[in-house]
Amino acid sequence: MSENWLNFDRFAVWGLGRSGRAAANLLARRGKAVVASDTRSDKALAADASELDEAVQWMGGGNVIADAEVVVTSPGLRPGLEIFEQVRQRGLPVISEVDLAFDASSSPWVGITGTDGKTTTTSLTGAMLAAAGIEHVVAGNIGTALCDVVEDLASDAVVVAELSANQLWSCHHLDVQTAAITNIAEDHLDYFDDFSHYPEAKYRLAHLQSAGGDVVIPLGDETIDEALAERPQSNKIYFGCGTGERLHLGEDQTAVYFDADGVGRWQNEGADGIWMESFEEAMLMGPHNQLNAACAAAIARGQGASWEAIRHGVVEFSPLSHRMEAVGEVEGVRFIDDSKATNAHASLAGLRGIDGHLVVIAGGRDKGLDLDQWSREVAGRAGRIIVIGEISAKMTDLLEREGGIVEAAATLDDAVVMAKKSARPGSTVVLSPACSSYDMFSNYRERGRHFQKAVTALAEKLNSG
Repeated sequence: MSENWLNFDRFAVWGLGRSGRAAANLLARRGKAVVASDTRSDKALAADASELDEAVQWMGGGNVIADAEVVVTSPGLRPGLEIFEQVRQRGLPVISEVDLAFDASSSPWVGITGTDGKTTTTSLTGAMLAAAGIEHVVAGNIGTALCDVVEDLASDAVVVAELSANQLWSCHHLDVQTAAITNIAEDHLDYFDDFSHYPEAKYRLAHLQSAGGDVVIPLGDETIDEALAERPQSNKIYFGCGTGERLHLGEDQTAVYFDADGVGRWQNEGADGIWMESFEEAMLMGPHNQLNAACAAAIARGQGASWEAIRHGVVEFSPLSHRMEAVGEVEGVRFIDDSKATNAHASLAGLRGIDGHLVVIAGGRDKGLDLDQWSREVAGRAGRIIVIGEISAKMTDLLEREGGIVEAAATLDDAVVMAKKSARPGSTVVLSPACSSYDMFSNYRERGRHFQKAVTALAEKLNSG
C-alpha cells in the first residue's frame, strides 16, 4: 500500500455528495484520471455534477470501478455492501475522502470523533484556537469537506476535523497529532453489519497515530481506556465533569475537567490550576456541555492555546443549532430544540441538564437501538411524553411499561400543540427524538427547523387569540 494515495493515477469516486465532489475536484487539480459515479440517475445528479471539474468523468445509475487503482468511497455507503466485495477481489484499496485530504495536506491535524458531542467539541476547539490567534480550519463531518480546504492552508495551520465512524472505517494513512474520542455509545446499527465494527472505526483514529501523539479520552471510561491500552506510546489526556476537587492521577497523567461546583481545573504531573472560575460564565448549559468544553480545552491546550484563550473561547461560544437550542417561551413554557439527539445516549445527556417540570417530544425512525434505559429515565422524569414517527407504537409500549404518560401525535406540528397543552408555566418542552429523522424529514436539521417554525406558529396563534 502506497504511503501517499496521490502517488496513484486513476481513481474511482463513489457518491457525488459534498465529500465526493471535493475529492474528485482535488484529484482533478492534481492531474489524476477520475471517474465519479453515484447510484442516483444522471438527471438527479445534474446539479451536483455541475460543481465538478470539467476533467472529471461522471455518471449515474450505480457505483463504477472502471480502471481505477483506488476507490474513494462516500461515507453514506455501508461497508457491508456487495460492491465492496468486488473491489476486494480486484485487490484495490478503498479509502475515504478524509484519507485523501490528509495525504494532500501539509498541516498538523486534530481528529475528533465519538457518538455524541463531537460537533460541539469541534466547534469549541475552533473557538478556543481563534481566541488564541492560532491559524486553523474546522472541517470534516461538521459540514465542510476536508478536500476543499487543506490545499490552501499554511503548513503550521491546524486542521480541526470532526470525523464520523462512517468516514474512519476506510482511513489508512490518517495520522493526527491529537485524537479525541468524546464517548462511545450504541448507535449506527443500521450502517455496520456488526456493532463491534462501530467502536473499532472510532478507535481507528487513535490506532493510526504515530508514537508521541495525544489521545484525549473521557475520565473513568474503562471501555475506551482498555481499547487503547495497547498504545502506551500515546500521551493520554483525560477530560471529565462533576468530579472531586482534585483527582488521584498518576504522575505522568494529565486531566482537564470541571469539578462538582462547575470550576474548570487542570492537573498535570502533580501540578494543578484553575482555568475557568465557573461554567455559569458560559452560554452553554448542562453536564454534557461541560464534558464537551473540557475535551475541547484539552485539545486546544495541546495545540498551544493559553488557558485564558481557552476560557474566552468557552464564554463567547454560542450553542449550536438543534443541540439544546433555546427556541423561546410561549405563555411561560420554554421550548428547546435538541433535534440533533438522534440516539438514546445523546437524548439523555441533554434531558439530564433540565430542571423542573418536563414534557418530551420523542420518536422518528427506529434505528434498532436499545431504548430500555432511555425509557426508564424519561418515563420517570417527564410529566408527559409525546411520541411521533415510525417508532411511535414501540416507544409507547416501552414508556408505558415504565409508568410513563404517553400520547402519540400524527405530525410534529401536532406534537408541539399537544406538548403545550400538557405543560404549565415554568415547564420545559424539549424535542429530544432519540431516533433518526428519516421517516418524516430529510435530516435532523430539517426536523429542528420544522419544530422551531411550529413553536413560532403556536405563539403567534395564541397571541392573536
